[in-house]
Formats: sequence, C-alpha cells, structure tokens
Amino acid sequence: MKTQHIVLALLFVIITFSACREISVTTKVNEDGSFTRIITVTGDSADVFRKDLPYPIDDSWLMEVKHDSADTSMYVTYTKTYSNSDLLNYEMQNDTGWMHQLDRTIEINKRFGFFYSYLTFDETIKATNPFTLLDYKDFLSPQDLQWVNNEKLPKTTADTALMDKADEKALEYIAESYTAELAQIIETAIKKLNDPSVNPQIVQTYHDSIFKKVTEGEFETAVVFVDYLAEWSGNRNILKIITAEPDFFTEFDEKLQFFNRVFEMGDYSQYVEMPGLITETNSLILKGNSVSWKVQNLYFLFSDYKMHVESRVVNYWAFILAGILSLLLVVLIVIKSYK
Repeated sequence: MKTQHIVLALLFVIITFSACREISVTTKVNEDGSFTRIITVTGDSADVFRKDLPYPIDDSWLMEVKHDSADTSMYVTYTKTYSNSDLLNYEMQNDTGWMHQLDRTIEINKRFGFFYSYLTFDETIKATNPFTLLDYKDFLSPQDLQWVNNEKLPKTTADTALMDKADEKALEYIAESYTAELAQIIETAIKKLNDPSVNPQIVQTYHDSIFKKVTEGEFETAVVFVDYLAEWSGNRNILKIITAEPDFFTEFDEKLQFFNRVFEMGDYSQYVEMPGLITETNSLILKGNSVSWKVQNLYFLFSDYKMHVESRVVNYWAFILAGILSLLLVVLIVIKSYK
C-alpha cells in the first residue's frame, strides 16, 4: 500500500516516545471548585525526570521520587493545588515549551441548585492539524472518525480491524495533505519566480515522487523538495526560487515543525475524580466517582478533543434548613389554629 512507509514511520515515532515512560495526570476536584493536580511519571533512570510533560512544571509543584524494589522502575510525582481553573490556564498559556502552541482550555465550575450543587470538569484540546488544504472528510467517514478520535472502544476483533483501518486512512490523509500543500506552495513560488525555463507544471509531473518522499520519512523544511525537483527534472534553474524568495517556505516550515512535535508527543492517561455522584460524562471508562481518558495525538488531529464530566453533591445544610423551616411553618400553623 502506498502509505505503508508513513504508517510504519509514524507508528515507530509513537511507540518510541510512549515506550520510554508512562505518564498519568490525575485531577481531584473538591466540592468548592478547587482541585489538586497530580502528574505521575513512571520509567527508568533519568528518563522520568524529563520536563517535557503534558502540563508545565515549575518549582511551585511538590516533587516526590520513589523506587520500586521489585524492579528498576522509578516513580516521580508532581503535585499542585489550584483554587480555580483560570490559574492552570494561565500557566499553560505562558508555558515556555512548544506545548503552549496547543490551543487547550480547562474549566472547572460549580453550579448551585439549593439541595444539590453540580460540579463540572471540561478540558478541550482544539484540532491541531495545520495542513487543511484537503478536507479530511473526503478520506474519513463519520464512523472512521469515531475510531480515530477514540469516541468508541473496540469490543471485538472486527472492531479492532475497523479501528486499524480508520487509523490507516487517517495516516493516508496526512500524507496526501502534506503533499498537496507542499505542491501548492512550490507551484506558487515558481510562478512568482516568473522564469520561462521553469514551468509550474513540473510539480504535478513529479507529484507521485513528492508523495513517495513524504511517506519515506521526516523532513524539516520544504526547501529539500526544491532540490529533489531539480535532481529529478535535471533543471537546475528551479533552485533560483530558494535564493529569490528565501522566506517563501517559512510559514510551511513552521507548520511542519509544529506538526512533527505533535506527532512526537507521548500519549498519557487523564484521570478525573469528582466529589459526589457522577451524573454525566463522555468518558468511556467510569469507575465509582472517577473517569478517565487516553490522550493521544491522533485523537485531536482532525477535530476538537473534549473531556467532560459532571457530578452532583448533596447540600446537607439545605436539607437541614428546609427541615427547620418546615418545622417552623408547622408550629406557626398550629399556633394560628389555637388562636
């Protein structure tokens, strides 16, 4: 299959970066809307101390290190309590690492309902695919997207086969999308060069060769494809666009750099513990008053990835107050009847 190389390459990246260590993020929400966030990293030796974590860590976090006596595993735990979600959003927006480029928000709200209060946790990671010249809906059906976005879990071998097929379609779209935008920008650069010896049609002539190079591995700049075109066609004049427009490929390269970082991002588990009784959630895994999600780069590539849970807390004081008021009302009625 034509996407075999990119499937293997991207899966290798995912496996390489996820196999080194395991990361879990636990959010324990309190009844007043404050919360404690715990990030646990499990791995070997110095690997667990890398600070490229899903959320920014600084000296305000409490760090604890533990060793597993049964093997060589180490556990590093970072803990911090927030009075509200705005503080965590502020830290993410001011993160000095590349992950500040991810458009994501966290909201923890409390709604009063007299006898009950309702607390909600919402985290949204906006779709990250920067290459949108092609519409992913032409490659992926709504059912495919459910598998790709982790909105369904496979229950049978047939489901697993459908999920694998959907992932393969997603990776094929990525390769096609890369190639389409790359071809467009090189064509535009050639037209702007306005050199009769270089025909913009050369890009379409070697479209399949460009696609093959895209699927064979990572590249850091679009400029290398200008070199490829000069080599394939034997027309060195195409290299003029590099010196004539040195910044022409900057925007594409920035998109590419961001995209590569997203794909190198290791997956992690997100756990949320809510006070009271959970009344609704979009999590597929519910245990007691805790829900969880697996966060992986492919899940928020094409559409927003939303994690939502709501719980209901009993306001016992409201029941007591209502009881007292009811008792007073009865007393008043009795007194009035005697009068």
